[in-house]
Order: sequence, then structure tokens, then C-alpha cells
Amino acid sequence: MYMKELPKAISEIEGIEVDDVHHDFGGPENNQGSDFAHFWLIVRLLDVETAGVQDYMFVCEYVQDVAEFDSSDAPTSVVLYQLKKKAGGYWGTAELTGQTQKSKAPKSTKPLVKLYKSVQAFKELQARGAFVSNARYSVPLRTKLLSTKAEQLSLAELDDIHCDALRVALGGLAGIAPEAVDLDLLEMRSVPLSIGDLHRHTTGIMFLYLQQKVADHANQASSLVDTIYLKLRGAARKTNVSKTWAELVERRGFGKMAFKSAVQALKAIPDAHQEHVRLLDKLAKDWPTPKTIKVRIALASLYKDKVLLGDENPWHIDVAPIRAICHTAMEQEQDDAACFLAVVNELQSQLPALAVVDISALAISEMIESWIPTAPTRASS
Repeated sequence: MYMKELPKAISEIEGIEVDDVHHDFGGPENNQGSDFAHFWLIVRLLDVETAGVQDYMFVCEYVQDVAEFDSSDAPTSVVLYQLKKKAGGYWGTAELTGQTQKSKAPKSTKPLVKLYKSVQAFKELQARGAFVSNARYSVPLRTKLLSTKAEQLSLAELDDIHCDALRVALGGLAGIAPEAVDLDLLEMRSVPLSIGDLHRHTTGIMFLYLQQKVADHANQASSLVDTIYLKLRGAARKTNVSKTWAELVERRGFGKMAFKSAVQALKAIPDAHQEHVRLLDKLAKDWPTPKTIKVRIALASLYKDKVLLGDENPWHIDVAPIRAICHTAMEQEQDDAACFLAVVNELQSQLPALAVVDISALAISEMIESWIPTAPTRASS
């Protein structure tokens, strides 16, 4: 039977995937910065979507930590990302290329040297590489620009001494003349993601994105971040070799259609904030106006903390008995006011020092949390 010849770019992608020589990623068990990579990728997804890119495909653990292709079915270019978190300080050339004060000779084991080798593996696709970190860079530049102030730098912006040595070494690795080495193919990027609270930062960015695109679901930003996070985390674990582009995309890919589906799924989940307001309005019919206002303010503050700060249980309450009360109320079709009083009593037994207004707001929040479907809980890494 006649087999249709694959496009050369697809054949190249598949050939590199099955060649262990080109695998330069730590894997989910060895990469301590896996959470940084996943949350960075969510932010990158939002950048691409905001820019209005018509098609794309991100593939986890392909050659480097993440590969960004310009198409889900007919890619012509790829950006390879090496992602590294840093607890403090700056990145220097000693860590990035192996170049020191004593020797400007690059070392083949250093990240940017290995990244260049990965980029050079592609002949049919236009390939670039980017080293991405939460930290900035303290490297010698040919201009008076302070590298520590820059969010993005090309390797070609290093001073002549470093660039000349890099061209010689990288040319030797690629089997090309030093003058043919294009250092602009590699970038050093700094992203303002706090490694101490990645979820909070990412949720805030998602909230702003949803406000612009689907404002009615902006309050579900945390749920959407959790959903995409779990998909990416699962994809990064599937590091067994994929023999075809279709298999690679299915197992480790996340593209425009997947993102669109995740956003569309929000419409099937009730907006928790709106449900909070509805329940408060129902319960507060016979309350004094000052109490209603105070509970409304406390409820808004509580929900803001959950959505933007990622604080799911600020008082470390035991939710099991509360869930049981709400489940019983739902099964027996009890009046909301009766369920509310039962939850309030339970919360007061757990938090005797908490003000009545805060107890009331927390009770409403926990009742809604018990009754509406939510995104799966993030697994600890």
C-alpha cells in the first residue's frame, strides 16, 4: 500500500524524539523546578493567547524542558525552553556557559552550551533556544546596559571576549565555522514569577486574562489554573518515547484547542462568587442592614483571598463535618437557613474567637464550596 510521505519537518521532529542523544531534560522526578516550569508555561500560554496567535503547540519534556511549536499540525518553527529556578542572586557566565575570569573557554556541560546543541539538531524547522529563570543575569555586555536590569538578553549581547570564545566552541560542536555561529539564536529571559508562591501569582495573571476575555468567569481563575496545571504535570510525566508527532502531541502536548476547551469547561461550572451573593441575599432577608453589609464585605474579602491569593482554608478549619452537614441538607432538601445555622454552630465550635460576621461569611463560603463542582486539587510536588 502506498504510504503518503510525511512532511520533512514532522519527520525531523519524530527523528529527534526517538534519538536519546537529544534528550536534555531532567524529568519530573529529578527536576526540582518542575512546579516553576508548569506555572511558567501557564503564563506563557496566556501571553500567546493574548497576542492572538492562531495556532500553537507546547510539548513538555521534548529535547529541553518545553518546546513551543508554531502549529499543531504543520509546524515550521520551534523554541526550546530550558527552565531553571534560582532561590537568590544572579546567573553568571560561570553557571551558564562555564566561562570564568581565568578561562573564557565554554564547557559542554553548561546549560547554554547544551541548549545551542539542541537548537542545532533542527535543520528543517527554524529553531531558537531560551534559558528562562525567575532570577536575572549578571553577565558582561558589550554595551553600557546593566544586564541585571534586563528581562531579556541575547547571547550575542555578551562582550567580544565571551562571544568570540563561544563562537569557536559552539562552532566546533556544530561542525561549522565560528563566523557561522549565530548567537542571536539563544536568549536569556527573566520572568517575574515568585518561586515562593507560584500559584498565587499565576492565578492573578489568569484572573486578569479572564476579565478581558470571559468576564463572567474571572472569579474561576484559580480553578482554571489548577486544571491546566494538572494537565501539564501529567504530560511532563509521560517521558516514554513517542514514535509519531500525533502520539507526541497526545501524550505531552498542550495546544490552542486544549486551552480553549479548558476555558469552555468553566461555563459548565457555576460561578462560586455569584452563588455566594445569591445565598447571602436569600439568608439576609430578615437581617439588620448593618449586619448584611458587614457580612457582604467579609465574604468579598474571603473570596478575593481564595481567588487571588490561593488561600483555600485561611483558618485551617476541619471541613469534613461541614461537608457532612451540607451533604445531609442537600440530600434531605433542608431549608438553606437551617443548614446555615448548623454550619455556623460547627464553625463557632472550631473558631470560638472569630467574630460573628466572619463566621457568617465563612459559613456561606463553605456551603457553596460543598455544593458546586470544583477543579481537582493540585497534588503536591
